[in-house]
Amino acid sequence: MFHILEFMNPKSVMTIGGSDSSAGAGIQADLKAFTALNLHGTTVITSITVQNTQTVKKIIPTNPEDILSQIETIMEDIQIEFVKTGLLYQPSIAKIVASSAKKYDWKLIVDPVLTATSGDSLASDDFSKEIIKTLFPVLYLITPNIPEAEALTQSKITTVEDMKQAAKTLHEMGSKNIVLKGGHLDNQQAYDVLYNGLEFIGHSLPKLPYKKAHGSGCTFSALLTGYLAQGKSLEQSFTNAKYVLWRMIYTGYDIGKGSDVLNITKKSVEDAPFELSTPAHVTTWMELSTTLDTIIESLPLSFVPEVGCNIGYALTNATKREEICSINGRIIRSSTTPQLCGSLRFGASKHVASIILAAMKKYPSTRCVMNIKYTAENLSKCQKTKFVISSFNREDEPKNVSSTMDWGTTTAINHTKSCPDLIYDKGGMGKEPMIRILGANPTDVSTKLQHIINQT
Repeated sequence: MFHILEFMNPKSVMTIGGSDSSAGAGIQADLKAFTALNLHGTTVITSITVQNTQTVKKIIPTNPEDILSQIETIMEDIQIEFVKTGLLYQPSIAKIVASSAKKYDWKLIVDPVLTATSGDSLASDDFSKEIIKTLFPVLYLITPNIPEAEALTQSKITTVEDMKQAAKTLHEMGSKNIVLKGGHLDNQQAYDVLYNGLEFIGHSLPKLPYKKAHGSGCTFSALLTGYLAQGKSLEQSFTNAKYVLWRMIYTGYDIGKGSDVLNITKKSVEDAPFELSTPAHVTTWMELSTTLDTIIESLPLSFVPEVGCNIGYALTNATKREEICSINGRIIRSSTTPQLCGSLRFGASKHVASIILAAMKKYPSTRCVMNIKYTAENLSKCQKTKFVISSFNREDEPKNVSSTMDWGTTTAINHTKSCPDLIYDKGGMGKEPMIRILGANPTDVSTKLQHIINQT
């Protein structure tokens, strides 16, 4: 009942910014981010932008009196504590926001929008000076990217150390907390840093091979605002926003000829890979994630067991379940096609992990395993290939074995002179028969799967 009430009566937050006619950034992106976090978003429109994924053609500012009226009308009816600003455009609007923040005691998160992803200017001349003068004294958090931080600090930022120094400078200038977004750095990692006046907290994830992500700055700040509104600490909100945004960029899509649009959905929030704590974790997750789509697209329903398919991929030299990435769920049968039910997580599958770890004891390069349905027809297809095939019989399992998959995999491997490509068993009491495909990596397993599928 608690969860139902929470859904029916979500907390309300506010975004003050510009409308994006392409709906990839601005107010539209903010609202999508709030909804993905089960929050109710209210809006104060500061301007209408005439733009698409390639360019901003025109900015039409809202009358300042109408902006103030929007704020007052919302606040006389709806309880708002956390407010995020985006495109303010001109000094008079910044002054209205600052005055309102004092009046209503807001926790103000300022995304100092000065330029669009396309490079077009989104602020009037010297607007950065107004941010410092008017908003710094009342804000809780500012979230500039590197060009915006350079404009605010009048300094050049080309390294992570430069970012940290700029964050310190912004704090000295009056900003209470700073999250500096480092996507513009000329390297392969997107490094963001949080500075609260006492310590730095940094997160780094690889830049993705996409076009520029339209609305990434707006969405990141909206996610930060949303997590803060949920009651999470600034540090946890920063971490969550970083990983969720990365997932939204990773699953972004094309709608036009310019920048990609982020996939701002509840599923992106749920599937965010928070456990990607090292470059090895990131690489392993990305390899498996990329190949998983190909596998599902080509997988026949006749290859999906009643319990579903899973696939796992281990870190190099993995020795425990938590070092193996697999589906936290299954690939299941639908009426017409296989469907992914769940997301990739390290430590998700005990069965897959047991098979991989058993194989890696003798063959360390065998780091990936996928299970498919055992039938006479599927086994016949396997036997028509040149793959090394082995098996085990569950009836031969000794008593007090802690893991059937560990014992069965080890037994099957010991029956062959090289690492088997396929291991099957015919099941047992309450246990579905199964075929497992072993390989060095997800691409290897996918290739073997396709070869089996193609047999006639």
